[in-house]
Amino acid sequence: MALKLTIRPGETVYINGAEICNAGSGASLVLKNHCRILRESEMIRESEATSPCSKMVFALQEIVLKENPFEELNELSRLAVQILQTMPSAAPQILEIQQLLSEKKTHVAFKKGKALMALEADTFREAKAG
Repeated sequence: MALKLTIRPGETVYINGAEICNAGSGASLVLKNHCRILRESEMIRESEATSPCSKMVFALQEIVLKENPFEELNELSRLAVQILQTMPSAAPQILEIQQLLSEKKTHVAFKKGKALMALEADTFREAKAG
């Protein structure tokens, strides 16, 4: 199934390890086969990964982009344990992410990780306020 990808002027996307930046007006690409892709706007920088959940999102991002993310999968397992120790309520989300990865739905797992990162921020914001 083909994916039509519209890239706005100045937008960067990463496809199978290539960094592609649209230097002109809007552009549309049709990707006819499976590939590893993320928009720069979806990504987080390693320097922004300061909490356990944001570190998990960074690892998930690397899993999406790499062909053989063996080290990142190991890191993800370590981070899952760390998250569950500090935020046991995250267990259903962690299990869902693991299930999605086992089904090779890495991009969906990445998006679930970003939702977990938002939940972490809300949880600790409420703890500080209370």
